[in-house]
Amino acid sequence: MQRYTMSAYAASQHTPEHPERTARKHHTGTLDFDVTFQVWPNRASMARTIRMQEKAAPRPNNWHAVVPLRETEGY
Repeated sequence: MQRYTMSAYAASQHTPEHPERTARKHHTGTLDFDVTFQVWPNRASMARTIRMQEKAAPRPNNWHAVVPLRETEGY
C-alpha cells in the first residue's frame, strides 16, 4: 500500500492515479490541515477497511473513499 500526505489545498486539486482504490483521511489536531491518501491493492480490501471503521464510533480521521462506495461493497 502506498501512503502520501499533502496540504488540504493541494489535496482539493489532486486527482489520484488510481481513484477507484484510493481513500483519504483528514488529520486531527490543532491547526493541522493535512490530508493523507492511501492506495490499496484492490477496491475490495479498501471497502472492507472502510466498512469496519463505520461499525465503530464515528471519528473525524476515518478513511473515506475517493470514489464513493456502493451499498453492497465491503460486506
